[in-house]
Amino acid sequence: MKTKKLFLFLFLFLFYIAPNQSYSNNTQTIRINIGNEPPTLDWNLATDSISFQIINNIMGGLTKIDNNRIEANLAESWEIDESGKEIIIKIKKVYWNDGEELIAQHFVDSWERLLNPKTAADYAYFLYDIKNAKEYNLGKISDFNLVGVKALDGKTLQIVLTGRKSYFLSVLSFMSTFPIRKDVINEHNEKWIEPENIVTLGNYYLTKWENHDFILLEPRNTYKPKIMLIMNNNPTSTLAMFENGKLDIVDGGGIPLLEIPYLKKSATLKTMSSFRNNYIGFNVNKPPFNDTMTRMIFARVIDKRIFTQILHTVRPTNSWPPNTIPPIHGDYYYLWYADFIQTGNSYLDSIGYENREAFPNVKLLYPESGNNRIIAEILQNIWYETLGIMVEIEGLEWKIYLSTLDNDRPHMFRGGWIADYPHAHNFMNLFTCSSGNNETGWCNEKYDELIKLASENYNPEESKHLYRQADDILATEIPIIPLFYSDQIYLQSERIDNAGFTSMGIIDFNKITLKEPKD
Repeated sequence: MKTKKLFLFLFLFLFYIAPNQSYSNNTQTIRINIGNEPPTLDWNLATDSISFQIINNIMGGLTKIDNNRIEANLAESWEIDESGKEIIIKIKKVYWNDGEELIAQHFVDSWERLLNPKTAADYAYFLYDIKNAKEYNLGKISDFNLVGVKALDGKTLQIVLTGRKSYFLSVLSFMSTFPIRKDVINEHNEKWIEPENIVTLGNYYLTKWENHDFILLEPRNTYKPKIMLIMNNNPTSTLAMFENGKLDIVDGGGIPLLEIPYLKKSATLKTMSSFRNNYIGFNVNKPPFNDTMTRMIFARVIDKRIFTQILHTVRPTNSWPPNTIPPIHGDYYYLWYADFIQTGNSYLDSIGYENREAFPNVKLLYPESGNNRIIAEILQNIWYETLGIMVEIEGLEWKIYLSTLDNDRPHMFRGGWIADYPHAHNFMNLFTCSSGNNETGWCNEKYDELIKLASENYNPEESKHLYRQADDILATEIPIIPLFYSDQIYLQSERIDNAGFTSMGIIDFNKITLKEPKD
């Protein structure tokens, strides 16, 4: 009965909005919908997948992930000493798009800026494996020369780690670690990322940015097509644009849920495995969710099978890292909690909420794009029917949503995590005390210690066991409700041969290929 009501609601919700934009049908321009405007293209400050989608194509790191393997990118080679602590990296002969040669100091400048407390970068913790990086970022030391990174000469970078880290070369593929041009930033300040000022060294460069409309990228290789990134966050009108030939690639968030069963019958809908997980985060410092038992009640009355029925390409989560990520996988989160409804209601009665109207007003915040509103309304419906509590839900534009999480955290928020690199540590490290991306306010020293021990352990089974213990703590403390992990689905027009998606949900524009024209 619940499912039928929900489908009726979804049908009414997904009304049609006609597209009002007119984009070129130039065959040498590939049009991709990115949903929302990127909050920033400053790679030391960016935290979201939309920004990363663009940054990863106009810039690059020392390494790159290709088919889930580490490969050299801006690094020509590297040597790791026997202790695993010192890495010497030789830099390739590469030029920025203004003609200046890339040097090792450009990486040092970037990492100093990332770690500088004045920058307040959320991803600063990514470099905490470097000697004294954490101490510098937290203001315990003020001399960056004490941090374990140094340009030995123009083309040689020395990195000294706190210990052996099996995943560290993967970290160097992520956008926060990309080199910067300090001279450009000093000259233009916050406007250095604008098309007329930005200097990059990727396969594409930024030529035009029309706010809330589109971004145009041009290739360094003149044989490659231009890329036009469209900002349309309404799935129904996005699908209409695709069907009318005005879009070539549409990410899964831009596909209306009710259309997926029908689109599966066509050749335009594609599916691939992906390193991504979806969750609800609690603000554990804000009543009533400063109480662990209350968080547990809200988590365990959710029958997660509903997400499979409605979202089609997802599966209920049974561990925080998705099943596609090695080396951890275990049954730490049950899939549904029908037996817990009575227990939860009894607990609420016992702490003075026999009359549910006396329960504090709580809000669930979500980004106003894709199908996020539907997920929020599913949860709102579940909590009302099982607990008698009406949760307020509110959607915000992407940039405002991210800012609100940083500055005015609600009781609950809709979260998702796509791997920055394919290792369980990238997921488990997210909820450490010092993580700039931990929006829950939750901090557990035992959890942090287990993550540290797991990261330093080169024995796969021992490391796996330590991550499992940490995941058990997440299951007990419940700062989050893991909901489901999802495959990468997307629409691909008939003229596209390969859309260039990676397992981390990012499109490598350089790998997009067009079909050969028919005679």
